Parts: sequence; C-alpha cells; structure tokens
Amino acid sequence: MVSSIGLAVILAAILYVCATETHNETHKCEDILVHDKPHKKHIVSKGLNRPYQLAFDKHEHRIFFSHNIGSDNEDEFEIGYIEKNQMLPKTVASVINGFAIAVDNNDDVIYYGGSEGIYKENLKGMEAVNDTKKVHEVVKGHNIWDMFYKHALYFITYPTQHLYKLTSKNEIERQKHVHEEIYQFAIDGHDDTFITNETGLFLIKNETKERILYKGPKVFRAIEINNKGTAYFSGKNGIYVANKTHHALDLVVKVKNIFGLAFDNDDNIIYSNPHAIVKLLPGKCD
Repeated sequence: MVSSIGLAVILAAILYVCATETHNETHKCEDILVHDKPHKKHIVSKGLNRPYQLAFDKHEHRIFFSHNIGSDNEDEFEIGYIEKNQMLPKTVASVINGFAIAVDNNDDVIYYGGSEGIYKENLKGMEAVNDTKKVHEVVKGHNIWDMFYKHALYFITYPTQHLYKLTSKNEIERQKHVHEEIYQFAIDGHDDTFITNETGLFLIKNETKERILYKGPKVFRAIEINNKGTAYFSGKNGIYVANKTHHALDLVVKVKNIFGLAFDNDDNIIYSNPHAIVKLLPGKCD
C-alpha cells in the first residue's frame, strides 16, 4: 500500500483538492441529468471518508469500496462493502492497507489489493462477519495501486506505476506493451485498452501499439466499463463516456468531486463523493 507521504504526493499530482463538501447533497432531493434524462440521487451510504475504487457484485448486489480510516493528516485505507438494502458498511478482514478492488463476476471472485500484495475471495457464501480463512493471498511483495479484471486480473504497482497480469498459474507477467507509468487501466467491450498517465487519457486499439490521445479532461480518478462494454471516466467536473469516432470524451453527468465509479446490473451509475456513495436512478425527484 502507498505510504502516507507517498500517497499524499501522488494524489496531489493526479487528484483534485476537494472543495468544501456540500452536505446538503446527501440530504436534499434534486434532479440530475444523465445522458440528458432526469435522474434522482439515492444515497447508498454516507459518513465515509473518501470512498475510492467502487466495485459491484452483480449476483448479491454488494458494493465494495476502499476508504480512509486514518486521521486527516495520515492516510490509512481499508476495504469495506455494503449489502443490498443496507447503509452501514462491513469490513473485509486480513487486507493490510486495502486500497484496490476488482471483481470477476463470471466466477464470483473478488480481488483485494493492499500494501503487501493481492488477496482473493469467493463471493458465494460470504458471511455477514468476514471469515479470514476465506481470503487467500495470491500475490506477495507488491504494493497495489489499482486493479482491473477482464479474463484475467491486471494490476498497477506503486511507486513504479507498472502494469502486470496475473496468469492462471498465479504467476505475474509485466505487460511490456504498456511501457508507460500509468495511473489507470481498462479494457472495453471491443478489447481496446484505455490508459491514463500524467499527460492524459490514451486509447490503444486492440492488436496495435499506437497511442491515441483523447481530447477533453486530462486527470481522472477512475475508469469503469458498463455492462454494454462502454468505457466511462470520472473527471474533475463530471462523468464522461468515450466517443471513439472523434477520440474525445462526451460529458454524461455534471457532478463534482467524484472519487469512485461503478454500474449496477441495470447500468445505473453508482459514484462516490468525499463522504457518500450515491446511485443515480431514472426519474424526477418526488
């Protein structure tokens, strides 16, 4: 996991200083446009401290996330999750400084990344009280920055910001075709790759090495692929979707201070702000 000093430095470079949180956002009902259609905010959980790395369990409808449990001056991250129709989070045990999360919804497996490696757990039969015996270590000695799952687990290490792949034999392979130091990585439904680095967002088309710079925002906190295979990005002033025709980002939702991003089974957007996890549901406020 990232040290408190290291995390502060790198987050200062790629994240945004949070403006004073408008707590009214979590209490008042207000319409918000998603793809130009009215939606209402449903508060999934609140009272959190910078929930990152949202991930959705499509079978049990759990929302996983990492959040800071340290003081305002020191970052100490922990992985938690919220059960369907509940607001109080539960804690995933045995992951020191848990920061990164990736879900394999086909095989009902979740991966947790922390300061000492990567851990794996079967989502089926997860008990209300986390059973540490069900969490198995699969990668040792790597400080995990971010993870993504498609057919295999990909992960980014800190502080090198290098991309690796976990093979079926639990061996790790450096992904040398992504030679840059990167912050996020994702593969969309066309098997095209998106990466972010200090200069912005790039597309690497399937079976090519050419980098295509995307027009629009340059700094992001998350990339997420929806159920249709479309890539979405959380930027400084909203959530964007990849426009592959013009190699640009189109604004989908105008909302500030987003930390994490995910989609439920119906492709409703789930996002987190500095203190809450919110789901956007179709329809106008009552």
